[in-house]
Amino acid sequence: MLEVSKVSKSYGDHRALRSLSFTAADGRIVGFLGPNGAGKTTAMSILSGFMEPTSGCVKVCGVDLAKERKKALEVIGYLPENPPLYPEMTVIEYLRFTAGLKGLKGRGREAEAVRLMKLTQTEAEAFTLIGRLSKGTKQRVAIAGALVGNPRLLLLDEPSNGLDPGQTAAFKKILIDLKKTGTTIIVSSHILSQINDLCDEMLIINRGRLIASGTAEFFEKKLSKDGGLVVDIPAPTEECRKVLEDLAHTCNIRYEGKTVSGASRFTISGYKTDIRKNLFSAIAEGGLYIERLVPAGKTLEEIYLGMIEASEAEFEKAQKRAEQKRIEAEKGEDDEDDLF
Repeated sequence: MLEVSKVSKSYGDHRALRSLSFTAADGRIVGFLGPNGAGKTTAMSILSGFMEPTSGCVKVCGVDLAKERKKALEVIGYLPENPPLYPEMTVIEYLRFTAGLKGLKGRGREAEAVRLMKLTQTEAEAFTLIGRLSKGTKQRVAIAGALVGNPRLLLLDEPSNGLDPGQTAAFKKILIDLKKTGTTIIVSSHILSQINDLCDEMLIINRGRLIASGTAEFFEKKLSKDGGLVVDIPAPTEECRKVLEDLAHTCNIRYEGKTVSGASRFTISGYKTDIRKNLFSAIAEGGLYIERLVPAGKTLEEIYLGMIEASEAEFEKAQKRAEQKRIEAEKGEDDEDDLF
């Protein structure tokens, strides 16, 4: 569906994107994650055709966005971070207008506007001026505009801006339903929990460079391997030990004491493959159940922040190397001048 190959973007000496490459298949939700200023919005602007890259190639459904822009844009829906809403239009006027831009006419345009208002729960505001709407309702109208024509590729830059928890949950359901129809969705956010809860795959970028990528399962396994697992079993300690006895041959099991609720807590570590399936089976066969199972040690947030810190350190080292080369080059030029 989406192929991004060595895409870079520079503004003078500032490099906003550095050789970004990734692919996104049909029916996948991919999350762009990174701190403010990492290059997420620049990437989304290029993928939407709003901005041209300095170098690199973007293909949508096999169509080169640079060479056949109009054809590629026919299948793209785009929600920018600051949606271009028209305050003097009513909600239904805006959606009619947006549907018209997508080539819909007459009854088809009207039906599409009504469908999208129902989907985003903005029917009650159909004849209200957009300028008079709350921030959350404006965002839902903008989301409706991005969904015009059932795009095959949906690009969403910070889509939860202004949405309350209930509206956010409803919006997530819309995206999950779209995913089931084969729509590819790219979501950009600096909020880790939103990306982790929603996306099949995460792309972590910083300083315009892709520093890590993987499926949600990949990061989940990384968590469980890095620090082990903490399991709470509501049963007597010795009974728990007997159930976990077979697992002790392949990993380390340490009793941590009783929890506030009276469950026996154990830390399981030292295993080379994902142990959770065997753990569930052993406990179920022993007639017990798990009250709580969480990764030990690093959390997903800690791993994410560690990646950002490591990339910042590498960036600073690269800057120092470049500065040293510049100084050496200037010194070499001065030495040559002295010869004459």
